[in-house]
Amino acid sequence: MQRLLTFLTTGVLLSAFSWQTAPASGVATGVNIFDEGVTSQKEQDAELQQLSDNGVTIIRTGLGKSSMYFITEAYKRGITTVAIVYPFYGSKAQAKGSWSRVPLSEVKPEEFQRWFKPMLDSLDAAGVHLAAVEFGNEINTSGYNGDIPKPGSGRILGIADLNNASDPEGPVIATSLRNYLKLMGTLKEMLQASQANKATPILSAGLADWGTPGPKSWNNAVGVSIPDTLEFLRQNGLDKLADGYAVHVYPSGDPHVNVAARQAQLSQNILATCKPGAKPCWVTEWGIGNPGHTCPNPDENRVQAIKEQRAAFAPFASQGRLAALIYFPWTGFPGAPVDPNAIFRCGQLSNSGKLALSPL
Repeated sequence: MQRLLTFLTTGVLLSAFSWQTAPASGVATGVNIFDEGVTSQKEQDAELQQLSDNGVTIIRTGLGKSSMYFITEAYKRGITTVAIVYPFYGSKAQAKGSWSRVPLSEVKPEEFQRWFKPMLDSLDAAGVHLAAVEFGNEINTSGYNGDIPKPGSGRILGIADLNNASDPEGPVIATSLRNYLKLMGTLKEMLQASQANKATPILSAGLADWGTPGPKSWNNAVGVSIPDTLEFLRQNGLDKLADGYAVHVYPSGDPHVNVAARQAQLSQNILATCKPGAKPCWVTEWGIGNPGHTCPNPDENRVQAIKEQRAAFAPFASQGRLAALIYFPWTGFPGAPVDPNAIFRCGQLSNSGKLALSPL
């Protein structure tokens, strides 16, 4: 959790990506882009050329006016988008403090509908098919859900807390998540009426990794664990609305952490809800840092760590529990210090980036 910024079978997943070449495993690989809002169309065209030259076929980015050109032009180049659609866009609800801390409990479906329709109409007019729509981002954190107190008790909540009417924080968050599902129902209705995206997969919001429920989180702020958030949403109708579950993980960059330890983290927390035969997880953010700023950039440790992490992901892919791996990010903001997780470094795709984006 470093930045508050499949369907049931492999056959269906491959159908969802029918306009591109899907890997043999059925796991889609791609990369996050997040700089369109601060770059010119000329700069965006240059970045699209970088992506195309390096064989990228799937990107993930937010959907909005500032990214519509990028998403459309990417599609023309054979690059499809996992589009983050924020449920609070268009809402009159006020954010609590900085960032995107809008209380989801206060967002009205009709407000979201008014905002989303022009976006969807633009995609339809351009004939742009999205790889998926990810409805929100990290709604199990206070950064993207103002109904979660900050810092609050500093606990990591579980489903028992969400379902406990006497819990000091759980019921408010539960109300928030139930309203989120109402908003997702509106999203689904609108997509079903779309010309270009009638069959586009809907993903639940990418969830941040807090670990398992306990009295203290890693940063002393309140959060809800990934499996417990998903289980609560499923109790309240998620599986009637979504085709997959989006999750985030930022694993250790230590090249000596072995595959077994990495698999344990995935099994116990990140991918715990995505059991064989259930709906799959889409890892829409994962990344491993390389803090070096020199060019050429020494990359051996990160190559090894990514190699180990991909080996940890592999069994989940073979079991149909993992549908996508979208690395975070391609590059950082222009003019800003180098993002340690970025894979496009020193004017080229790093060796670790080539590995991260290769078929699993």
